[in-house]
Amino acid sequence: MSGNIIGKHENGISINERDEDRLFRIFFWVLLAGSLLVFFAGIWSVPLLTHNEGRRLVVLQEMLAGRNWLIPTMNGQVYLEKPPLFYWIGATMGLLFNSSAEWVMRLPSGLSAFAVTWLLFARLKKWVGRWSSLFAVLILVTSYFFTQMARVGELDMLLAFCTFASVLFYYDYLEEGGGRFLYAVYVLLGLAFMTKGPVALLFFFPPVLLYGLLDRNKKALYGLIDWRGWLLFSIIAFPWFLYIDSQLQGTPLWGTLERQVSDKVVQKEGDPFYFYLRHLAGGVAPWFLVFFWRPGTLFKKLFTTVSGRYFGLTALVPLIIFSLFDSKSEKYILPLYPALAAWMGFALGYWFAEAKQGWKPLPVVLTAFSGLVIALLIIFYLFIQPNVMSYRFEALKPLAARIDRLRDNNPVYFLEKVSIQLVYYYGRPIPVVTREEVKRKMGNGESFLLLAMEKQQPALKGMDICLLEKIPRYTSRHEELYINKAGKLCHPRQESR
Repeated sequence: MSGNIIGKHENGISINERDEDRLFRIFFWVLLAGSLLVFFAGIWSVPLLTHNEGRRLVVLQEMLAGRNWLIPTMNGQVYLEKPPLFYWIGATMGLLFNSSAEWVMRLPSGLSAFAVTWLLFARLKKWVGRWSSLFAVLILVTSYFFTQMARVGELDMLLAFCTFASVLFYYDYLEEGGGRFLYAVYVLLGLAFMTKGPVALLFFFPPVLLYGLLDRNKKALYGLIDWRGWLLFSIIAFPWFLYIDSQLQGTPLWGTLERQVSDKVVQKEGDPFYFYLRHLAGGVAPWFLVFFWRPGTLFKKLFTTVSGRYFGLTALVPLIIFSLFDSKSEKYILPLYPALAAWMGFALGYWFAEAKQGWKPLPVVLTAFSGLVIALLIIFYLFIQPNVMSYRFEALKPLAARIDRLRDNNPVYFLEKVSIQLVYYYGRPIPVVTREEVKRKMGNGESFLLLAMEKQQPALKGMDICLLEKIPRYTSRHEELYINKAGKLCHPRQESR
């Protein structure tokens, strides 16, 4: 009897269960605090890192400055390469904080990452258990690529939230029924379409359709053709597209979408099929190693459960589809990371349940190791990245201020190619001109500053243009920016006579 008293609480819960509950709570709070820090800490301390982030932030900056939210512009030109949902959310943040600073424009990505991470936990905990769902969170919060994309002002993380939330709610619909889940799915798909266009639907419809066919699940198939759902989708997805084509000549937006899809599918020189596999091996390291633990038994367990088949297909089918495209980029498959994390969380949960029986300290060791990985990521983002990547941005802010002083109320142009990061820090458009336009402006006696990248500078040979200075290590370790002047800026004494 004394042994029972030692081994059990009065309510019948064993001491081991009590210890595991306490450890689970510790693990949960470590991941919650870690996700906040990894997604948001220091996003205000690093200027623009990439050309793509520069494009997004310049569109947002001009949207806030011009108050034109329906027809986006970039560097003063109509920009329709992507639908505007990301820009609308970013501009709303800018209005709330009365700022177009980098950290404000990055909030949509960070908030999307935080939302998709913890929505995953909240919804999966009910269906697959608390440890497997928390392990899925662990995989996302410790993925370098996923956390990196949460900290930049790009639209892919918003797309990841919309598409994976639709995957989660469709699973709820299949398990529980109810129109609210199904219609939430179509609303989210409409928002995903408004984030990146038709390509967003590849993360939902092909895997869910295949799941319905393989499982002979009529509910899964009928849900894909619900007319009320498609009506909701259409109300969200199409009005802006129709408005743009009514305002601009020649249906330019549909042409852009068609070109984007065709460019992804066919290129003259495509990347190899295994491009994404190679990327994912590093993207979810070291957790992918769980698949090498008794793989036959593990995959049998994964695919004999409904949740294992469903989330396995929502991760693997888009991966195969995008691997078949010639054009490949790591960020293209960011939206499948949460589904892959869910599937790997199931696998890690199976491994954890068996391994802890033979090694009692495992839960403590796993918690400590996870905390260490999160701490290393935080240290990297706060202290190492700003120094290692400084060559990408250290010239931008001082150069923007210097150009404004040098131009002396004369216009500034880029020769043939724009540096969009500099446009952001300059705070207003810098037009792009060709060599012929430069000659014509000089023939008209105009004075101006002309900015040229190293590859464009030889095009000015033979022209009466003065080189003012060269900016080394301009957004790249080996690139230079040339500041040229023309007209009275080049020959002030001759002009004064």
